[in-house]
Parts: sequence; C-alpha cells; structure tokens
Amino acid sequence: MFDLLLNSDFWLILGLVLCIAELTNGTLIFFLPTGLSAMTLSGILKLQDNLVIPSLLTDWYYIVIIWVIFSLAFTAVLRKYFKREGNEEDINKY
Repeated sequence: MFDLLLNSDFWLILGLVLCIAELTNGTLIFFLPTGLSAMTLSGILKLQDNLVIPSLLTDWYYIVIIWVIFSLAFTAVLRKYFKREGNEEDINKY
C-alpha cells in the first residue's frame, strides 16, 4: 500500500486527475494546487529514480509532508495572483 506513494507515476496520475477535476469546480482552492503539487512531487521522484538528484525522499511520510507543503504554497500563490475582484453589485442589495 505505502509502496504506491513512492511511485512517481502514481503522483503524476493523481496530479492529472486533480487538475482535470478543477475544470468542474473552478475555485482554484483545492483541486488545482493539490494537483500541481502532486505533479511537482512526481518530477522530484522521477529525478530521484534517475539518480539526477540525491535520494532524500525515501519514506512515504516524507513524501506526504512535502506534498502538503507544496499544496499550501501553490494555494498561497494562486490566491495572490488570481484573486477575483469583488466589485460586483449585489442584486439583493436594496
């Protein structure tokens, strides 16, 4: 079970599924940042597998922690740069 979390292809597929799920939601809060972080993590794991970078992420819990940190970072960046303007008139305002 936990060996699946060490596989870079799993993270790539998870990232693609989450980014596609963002197309149905469109809020840029949950699906897109977690999908982008999963794809970034997939790239890091693929570089580790090809011995381009040293093997730092060897346990599944390190990988999950890095995934959460990347998700929070992507959420902060997306909220900063793609903030919606709140200048719309409320139709219920009398």
